[in-house]
Amino acid sequence: MSEDITADAGEHTETDAPDSFKAPESQEDLDRIIQARLDRERKRFADYDDLKARAAKLAKIEEANKSEAEKAEARAAAAEKRATELEVKALRAEVANAKGVPAALLSGSTQEELEAAADALIEFRGEQKAGPRSSSLNRVNGPAASNKEAQALQVLGF
Repeated sequence: MSEDITADAGEHTETDAPDSFKAPESQEDLDRIIQARLDRERKRFADYDDLKARAAKLAKIEEANKSEAEKAEARAAAAEKRATELEVKALRAEVANAKGVPAALLSGSTQEELEAAADALIEFRGEQKAGPRSSSLNRVNGPAASNKEAQALQVLGF
């Protein structure tokens, strides 16, 4: 049995024989023994308030760093989204220019999707033979289109 207790009255050590226990003789002796035990226990936790304050400070710093990291992550995500949008916009303009269709009417985010949308618009518009252009009316002189077809072409920007 390994104990770290002093050999005061009422306490025993490893070398004490079982019959050598001495009970405290007075209330003052008992109070002294209890006070010594309390002092030893308080000494073990003397730096508790300091450790508690340090732990609170560390938690506050970690929370601040976490907030900064989250802010940086949000800014990075927004920048990536903006870059992707600009890439798609540039690609849309490139395909629209190459195919001769309005960029606003193209849908999709990849070159293949945009080209397919442009081809669908060209197919919808049909291959019309352009006649001489009348600058005063800003229209192509050619076969007369029905009223509905003319409206559709006007809406599509043709």
